[in-house]
Amino acid sequence: MHLPIETDRLILRDFQAEDWVQVHTYARDPEVVRHVDWGPNSEEETRAFVDWAMAAGRERPRKVYELAVVFKPTGTLVGGAALRLGDQDPLGAELGYTLHRLAWGQGLGTELARALVQFGFQHLEVRWVWAKCRPENIGSYRVLKKVGLRFEEYIQNDGTSRGRLVDSFLCGLTRQEWLQASVRPGTGC
Repeated sequence: MHLPIETDRLILRDFQAEDWVQVHTYARDPEVVRHVDWGPNSEEETRAFVDWAMAAGRERPRKVYELAVVFKPTGTLVGGAALRLGDQDPLGAELGYTLHRLAWGQGLGTELARALVQFGFQHLEVRWVWAKCRPENIGSYRVLKKVGLRFEEYIQNDGTSRGRLVDSFLCGLTRQEWLQASVRPGTGC
């Protein structure tokens, strides 16, 4: 196992039961969950998520890496990040992340996404990392570009969120592209 994952400023580790309190500080924030299909969470929903993430981390073979994002200088949990191996395509992994509003605009999203892409290709040996983001989620769109994911498809009516149809951008990066370093930061999705 190659966890925790450490970057210059972050530790990405498995969730622990007591993390629900810090997770709830961002999971209940309507601004943080504006572009996702869940939340704002009740305390029960946040506890259930942390329980689920811990259970997923114990499964073998492991298909879900749902990780707590801890800011090293303070030891504060500032978000969650995930790589989820596909059931239909076990060699592909979906990238996802959510950060506390106080952690926005500091490059932490790019730092954690870059670390998870590297983890997926180096340690999980996936052949493709992909992510979806809502077209109006400019922050996530920029993060995906910075870590080399390229635009693949605009998906209309990709699902429903809070009772309305939503669209998505699908972005991806292949292992071959990553190994060849043919994707220059800032030219992706």
